[in-house]
Amino acid sequence: MWPSRKLFTAIYLLAAAVRLLLVFGAGHYETGRPEAIKIAIALATKGAFADPYVIPTGPTAHAPPLYPALIAPFYAIYGDTPAADVGRIALSCLTASVEYALLPLVSVALGLGVWPGIFAGVGGALLPLHLWPECMGEFENTWAALLLECATLLFARFLRAPSLEWRRAARGGVFCGAALLMAPNLLPAFLAFGAIAAWKLRPGPVAAARLAGAWCAAALLVLSPWMVRNYRELGGFVLVRDNFALELDVSNNDLATGNLTENTGNAHFAKYHPHQSVAAAQEIVRGGELAFERKVMSRALGWIGAHPGRFAQLSLERTWLFWFPRVPRFRWAYGLCSIFSLAGLALLLRQRRFTGVVLTAVVIAHAAVYCVIQNVLRYEHPIWWVEVLVMGWMAHQVWLRVRPTARPAASDNFRG
Repeated sequence: MWPSRKLFTAIYLLAAAVRLLLVFGAGHYETGRPEAIKIAIALATKGAFADPYVIPTGPTAHAPPLYPALIAPFYAIYGDTPAADVGRIALSCLTASVEYALLPLVSVALGLGVWPGIFAGVGGALLPLHLWPECMGEFENTWAALLLECATLLFARFLRAPSLEWRRAARGGVFCGAALLMAPNLLPAFLAFGAIAAWKLRPGPVAAARLAGAWCAAALLVLSPWMVRNYRELGGFVLVRDNFALELDVSNNDLATGNLTENTGNAHFAKYHPHQSVAAAQEIVRGGELAFERKVMSRALGWIGAHPGRFAQLSLERTWLFWFPRVPRFRWAYGLCSIFSLAGLALLLRQRRFTGVVLTAVVIAHAAVYCVIQNVLRYEHPIWWVEVLVMGWMAHQVWLRVRPTARPAASDNFRG
């Protein structure tokens, strides 16, 4: 039985009320100008996807296109003002609330039953540990979380009624292509879904090639206008965004730590990142963004090759910080959530194997890249809903033990 609309609405309104009250009631919100916001302002004022750095640098692919385009109307209507920021933040609060309202549906789709999703949805709505990264709307991470959650929901429903029809694979490719235009860091999770489907369904070589081809063709069709734009404006191939080299460089150097906030205050960042460095931004103006990124990639790989021990140490630190973030307040709470959610995934792998495989694949696929680049809480947020759902399932298991007469909400239809 699928959860009702009333349940979705109740959890959504609860989550939205808590977030809007905490953000606007306390009057404590972020009005900075990171790259995605600067691009949105350029879209609103110049009609150009451009100028993400400290000085105008022209066309860019530093950020994926959909999020700046989504928030640009606020800056077109209200200008570069706090009123536009309020609209952006309110949109982010309302979007984040959908993550928790969807958890009962995801729980049922994964074969856990509705109650673990209710526990998770209500708990996540009432305890907004990720309030800052999910509500400030400075970056696309809130939408990345929602799209990854929707993708998991659709994938689980697909596995309930699998089909080797190429049209269904093509529809999945359209969804994934659109999602990548919002958050290209979802690609590893989408590839993990493909691997799981191949393992579960075991199609023959011809059928597998047909399905993979339909998925890739549909995804590339959606991505192609943006790729053509990047080739024309930047002079080279860019699938979605081009800033990985820059992130790799500021994450791996003599002054780097595993934490993004600390790295943005060091001398390397001030000298080489065009968000702070006028000299670096002027280099982009002279030679173009792609040439700048190639130079930065060469520097980053050169440092990694010359310092393998330090790179390994930083990678371990970043892996630790992904799960145990260095936050100003309630650090213990984040640590406990990570411990409980990782323990819960291990239990799911034992007790409900396929459900555990899907959620573990999502977590590993998303987290892997943050072993090599710096960490901050917003990078973890796209899989926060997984952690909340797993903790909700564990809470429900405890409830069943306390109330032994209670019947399990659903059997695991994904045992394999």
